Order: sequence, then C-alpha cells, then structure tokens
Amino acid sequence: MHIVPYDTNHFAECEAILSALPEWFGIPESNEEYLRNLGRLPTWVALRDARVVGVIALEWHSDQSSEIQFMAVAPSLHRSGVGRALLGDAESEARDAGARWLHVKTLAPSHPDPHYARTREFYRAMGFEPLFESPTIWGSENPALVMVKRV
Repeated sequence: MHIVPYDTNHFAECEAILSALPEWFGIPESNEEYLRNLGRLPTWVALRDARVVGVIALEWHSDQSSEIQFMAVAPSLHRSGVGRALLGDAESEARDAGARWLHVKTLAPSHPDPHYARTREFYRAMGFEPLFESPTIWGSENPALVMVKRV
C-alpha cells in the first residue's frame, strides 16, 4: 500500500468509497462538501494495486492546528491498517508543516450509533483524547465530539 497526494484522477474512486459507507457518510450535503474539498484541502489517498482504498483530508484552522476534515476507508479493508497508515501520514504532514495539534469531530457517545462507537475507539487507539461534546456544531440530533492529539 502507498499513501500519495490526491489527484483529480482519484475522484471517482473516492466518491465510490463514500457511497459504500452510508453508516458514516449518509448525509448527501456533507458528502458533497467532502468531495468538493478533495481538490481544495490537503488530501492523500491510500493506493493498493493502483486502486484507491482510502482517503484523508486535512483542514488548517491556525498555523498550529489542523483538523481531519474526513477520512474514509473501503469497507472491505476496515481494520486492515489502511486508516492507521492514512492517519500516520497526515500526522507527519501536519507536524512537518508546524502543527502542534490535530483534531477531529465525530458523533458523540451520547448518540447511540454503534458505527461511530467504532470510530471513537479507532481515534482513541491512535492517541486522540475527547476534548468536549457539543450539541450545537451539528445540531442536537447529531451531537459532535471533538477529539484532539498533540503531534
């Protein structure tokens, strides 16, 4: 597997990965924003046999803070190291660019979604800590949890 910068030739495969993950990417407006940001934000893809199997995008909020705007891995490759590799590369890129903090927003534990429980477990295993929960970022029906990691 190789992690490489996103290229517009990867668009269709990135779109297919989002479509294959409705449990996490089930809001069409959000998906459209993620796809628009592929060319705008620093983005990397994981390639296996020249096929895109994962994607991660970072958004800078200050010179010391970068957010994982979204990350997606082909469902058949969950728990195979693709997400770990993408995140490791993004952390290195953020650190090399001067970031001290990496953060991510995900669905909070006050929402009983089992898929996002797995997401939170992944980020905890990768060294992220919960910072705060907010019912206002995405609305009370989708409470957000902000998790942070010092890079």
